[in-house]
Amino acid sequence: MQRLASCLAVVFAAVAVLAATPADSSLFLPIDQVTPGMVGVGRTVFAGSARDEFQATIIGVLKNAIGPRHDLILARLEGGPLANTGVIAGMSGSPVYVDGRLIGAVSYALGSFPKEPLAGITPIGEMTDAVDSSTGRSTNAGLALQWPASPADVMTTLSRLATRAIMPVSPLIGDRLAASASLAGLAPTLRPIAAAMVLNGFDPMVEGDLRQAFATTSATAAATSPRAATADDADAPQPGDPIGMSLIRGDVEMGATGTITYVDRTRVYAFGHPFLNLGSASLPMTRAHVYTVLPSLDSSMKIATLGPVIGTVTQDRATAVGGTIGAGPAELEVTLSLTSGTGPARPFHFFVARDRSLTPLLTYVGVLNAITAYERQTGVMSIAAHGALDFGDAGRVAIDDLFSGDSASTDVATAVATPIAAALTNAFRDVEPVSLDLSLDMSERQATTTIERAWLDTTRPSPGETCRLQVQLRDYRGDLRTVPIDVTMPSYASGPLTLVVTDAQGLTALEASDLDPATPESWPDVVEKLNRTRRNNRLYVRLIEAEPGTSTGGETLSGLPDSVQSALAADATSARKTLHATVVGAWEARMDAAVHGSRTMTITLQPR
Repeated sequence: MQRLASCLAVVFAAVAVLAATPADSSLFLPIDQVTPGMVGVGRTVFAGSARDEFQATIIGVLKNAIGPRHDLILARLEGGPLANTGVIAGMSGSPVYVDGRLIGAVSYALGSFPKEPLAGITPIGEMTDAVDSSTGRSTNAGLALQWPASPADVMTTLSRLATRAIMPVSPLIGDRLAASASLAGLAPTLRPIAAAMVLNGFDPMVEGDLRQAFATTSATAAATSPRAATADDADAPQPGDPIGMSLIRGDVEMGATGTITYVDRTRVYAFGHPFLNLGSASLPMTRAHVYTVLPSLDSSMKIATLGPVIGTVTQDRATAVGGTIGAGPAELEVTLSLTSGTGPARPFHFFVARDRSLTPLLTYVGVLNAITAYERQTGVMSIAAHGALDFGDAGRVAIDDLFSGDSASTDVATAVATPIAAALTNAFRDVEPVSLDLSLDMSERQATTTIERAWLDTTRPSPGETCRLQVQLRDYRGDLRTVPIDVTMPSYASGPLTLVVTDAQGLTALEASDLDPATPESWPDVVEKLNRTRRNNRLYVRLIEAEPGTSTGGETLSGLPDSVQSALAADATSARKTLHATVVGAWEARMDAAVHGSRTMTITLQPR
């Protein structure tokens, strides 16, 4: 009896191992068994939630059609609305079965303005292999954007990302073609069937820019409305069901919908081509709802919308999008409040997908869209920004700035995206933004002030003496005002000093050219530097000594003896830099307007 129990345990263990394999090969028809003339059955949703069937007649196999060892099955589609619409955006991933065995996903269209729906089918073996065998390597190289950035820079980067996702299909060589050699001429016109892009809650101007940026991607934008979860959302996803990938969700929605090809317990395989070709990903996987199909001579599309989150998209690869059903991934939670004049605050709440390249771009778009939707799009505006960017246990970056002028709205979005990008690309540790709380107080006026004069209340200060600095400012279309700032002379200085009174831009330029602030050498240094970002609503005062200093260990050291500087220079274990001038005093005053201008004076200390 005990021996029988042991044998059964071994049998059950073997069954469990077989059940844990990525896919049951008996359910698949290998590509080398696919021949011209076979008739298959495909499944997709044309409207509502019911899965409809269509017919797929196999024409042949295009060898190496989308790259080395990446083949496509060419088929003619029939049934449903296809005769009128052709291949439909949103069909990407629709499974096709021959004799009850899955051959792959409808994924590619051929030609422009075709007279019949010819499609490329990605073999299911290539889809499962891409998802199950991929490592954690990211393919986002080359997409990093230098911040601060302009709206054009952001949209250009998104467009570059979209273009990369649909790199031209490799030309075919005649002897690599399993079907007629005449099919080789079709290869250059192969393109991924567009996913149905979802853009909800966007101002028309921002939406237009996004549509143009994604015009070349495997996604076609269609305006839709948010949908509340319904009873059928509790049902397990099935092949042929619509599925969504969320980039932004909440009061603003941005993502794409396609079709599920295969479900292996909790694993989902879809699309049959990349969405954005992100490689390893962590995007919310959502249900999707198809309202109807919009016929078009250019590109017919499913009008669809995202539903509730049902899992995580973990792979966005050349031949498939894949993920797991279950809990959704962590996202950046954005809480935004807009106040204008005496009116009530307008709250916004949305979640942004976490991705090294995408998160700064998407956060920029979300913040800019909220401002653009409720404030005027031309003319001078002033925006006071307050809040914090939280990295959980990894630290927190405070936001306290003021932007004024024609580009105030884009400047705010840039100021928010910049620390996110800096954190995600830091060289010291992996960190993720957890939440962004932002309050924006807006007014239709120019809140700026210009530095007119600066002077000390004494002509020959002594070392160690505290003096009163008077800074005269002229407000935009306003009166003069004087701001007093107490400054203390260094007790050890002997030579002439330079006193600089300047704005954020002037100080940043001065540090870049002459002072060269210390380079961060750890993640805490990065957080400190982000918290010391120069703000527009600050009046900066720097006392500079024309003596060499050293930047090391994340700090700038001045007034060091020659012997100490020589020792630091000889230390190969520490990153350091010799400076030609050093800051021996630093002060600032917070203002109620954006400061412009700069003044400089030379101070000679009076020996005591």
